[in-house]
Amino acid sequence: MRLGLVVAELVRTQDLQAKPEQVKAHVEELAASYEKPVDVVRWYYSDNQRLSEVQAIVIENNVTEYVLGKAKVVDKDVSFDELMGQQQ
Repeated sequence: MRLGLVVAELVRTQDLQAKPEQVKAHVEELAASYEKPVDVVRWYYSDNQRLSEVQAIVIENNVTEYVLGKAKVVDKDVSFDELMGQQQ
């Protein structure tokens, strides 16, 4: 529950909502593997529940990209003995 509140606040404050062009691109990507992509796109857009599921995926992707963009990676040499000592 708390994680959901944190993510919702992050989406709000960092403007990570699903933008219409992102939703359209994701729907088109999903539809591309079908024989009649236009029909699949129409199918998604004909039902608000289906479209909201795609919007949720886009928001998740936006949050993930934001968090990974803020992450800092530091390489550190660690001996095998040190590594094994950390797991205990």
